[in-house]
Amino acid sequence: MSLIKSYELKNGKKRYEVYCYLGTDGRGKEKRIHRRGFIKEADAKRFAKNIESDVINNKINASFKGNMLLSDYLTDWLNEYKINVKEGSMILYRYNVNHYLIPNIGHYQLAKYTYDIHQRFITSLFETGGKDGGPLSKNTINIINSTLSNALAKAVKLGFIQVNPTLHVEFPKKYESIDSPLHFWTVEQAETFLEFAKKEREPLWYPFFLTILDLGLRKGEAMALTYNDVDLKNNTIDIKRTRLYRREKGDLKDAIILDDPKTHASIRQLHLTERLKAALIDQFEIFLENKKVISISNSTDIKEDDFIFRYSSSLRYTGKTIRARSTNTAFERIRKNAGLPKIKIHDLRHTHAILMRESGAPLEEVQDTLGHSDIKSTQIYAKTTPKIIERASKRYENYVNKKSN
Repeated sequence: MSLIKSYELKNGKKRYEVYCYLGTDGRGKEKRIHRRGFIKEADAKRFAKNIESDVINNKINASFKGNMLLSDYLTDWLNEYKINVKEGSMILYRYNVNHYLIPNIGHYQLAKYTYDIHQRFITSLFETGGKDGGPLSKNTINIINSTLSNALAKAVKLGFIQVNPTLHVEFPKKYESIDSPLHFWTVEQAETFLEFAKKEREPLWYPFFLTILDLGLRKGEAMALTYNDVDLKNNTIDIKRTRLYRREKGDLKDAIILDDPKTHASIRQLHLTERLKAALIDQFEIFLENKKVISISNSTDIKEDDFIFRYSSSLRYTGKTIRARSTNTAFERIRKNAGLPKIKIHDLRHTHAILMRESGAPLEEVQDTLGHSDIKSTQIYAKTTPKIIERASKRYENYVNKKSN
């Protein structure tokens, strides 16, 4: 049975769409084929008639799935085929599919999406894929390509298509050096920011931003920290969960959603700096009635009162855990008050990595501290800064002088 409906484009032109119902699968779920974009109603009717004929003659099989639109397949991939995947990863997949893939290439049929079409799509992202028609960074395009490649690899396994057209895609040579610049502060700028954070009426902002800066944490990791993650006796802190603050919206706006860290390597134990230890003790004492904290016992049940970073100077929010939007607002306010260059909270993590490199730490140590599973992710910090060059020059000079004496 088929249903044909008309709809109107933004420019006022009329188009037709077809819904063909194929019964139900073994789980009782309705199966259907949906096609849009027919200019003439006769074309839509002809398509529906052919589908109905194939159904009668049992010609609807896996290979026919290749005729479905990429938009339909990608939606099915997210909802049906992408299982046992961390919610944090699903947030990224859904964003890429809905923001980049479906709007740009969703109108292609799955089996007719060729290497040539994909290469042109990737090239277009370098030129006009970003906001207001600007270029996207190479890193972002890599992630978009990986999302589509993951989806089409599943289509190959299911027999819907024979080859994955995203494999061996090339980035045009003139764009190979284009990437998002790495934003970070110097040690002097970071110290200025922290001094202004201390002046905030809400005491939590200084220890919160200091935690990200001194440990190189992701914002979600810092937001998820609880008292039982900290051992002040041994000066350590365990990073073993993250907040999915991107999901704390709509009906979940009052929820606190926790997940495992991004990768297994993200589960790590870090050492507290002396100033961070002191700042955390001050934050603890606000809610622990000035009791001296040595270490906190482990707990499997996490309650709101267990989170470290909670408001203490707000009549409305005292005792409540911080929200992502509040962290962004506070960060921008402090940055402006301090007269510092514009960066984002995540760039405090970059700042930590750069300062580690300037102190002489090799990339492997930076990798372990940041919780990267692959050294490739840490390679962005391989680029030199003036201080790294100066340190290398002095090391060379000392070596030469030692040998010549």
